[in-house]
Amino acid sequence: MSTTEAEYMALAEAAKEALWLMRITEELGFPQDEAEIFCDSQSAICLAKNNVHHERTKHIDTRYHFIRDEIEEGTLKVSKINTKENPVDILTKSVPVKKFEDALSDLKVLRHHH
Repeated sequence: MSTTEAEYMALAEAAKEALWLMRITEELGFPQDEAEIFCDSQSAICLAKNNVHHERTKHIDTRYHFIRDEIEEGTLKVSKINTKENPVDILTKSVPVKKFEDALSDLKVLRHHH
C-alpha cells in the first residue's frame, strides 16, 4: 500500500470521527457549519477532493470515498498543514523537545508541574 493510500484512508477515518462529533454537538444544541481536518499529505488531499476515477486507486475500498461527498456538500473541509507545523506528529513519531512542547500548546494540553 502506498503512503498516499494510507494517508487517504486515515483522512477518511478522521472525517468519520469529525462528522460524528458534529452530530453529537448538534444534538447538544450547538449548531455546526463544517468540520475542518488538517492533513500534511497533499496527494491524499487531492484524492479526497477529486471525484474522478484514478487507475492507481481503484482498489481502495469504496467506503473511504464518502469523504468526497462530504467535501462537495460542504460539511467537511480538508486543509493542508505543513509537516513542520503538524502538532499530531507527537502521537506518531519521535520529535525534539521544543516541537513536543509547541505541539502540546497547539493542542491545548495543559501540563501540571508538581
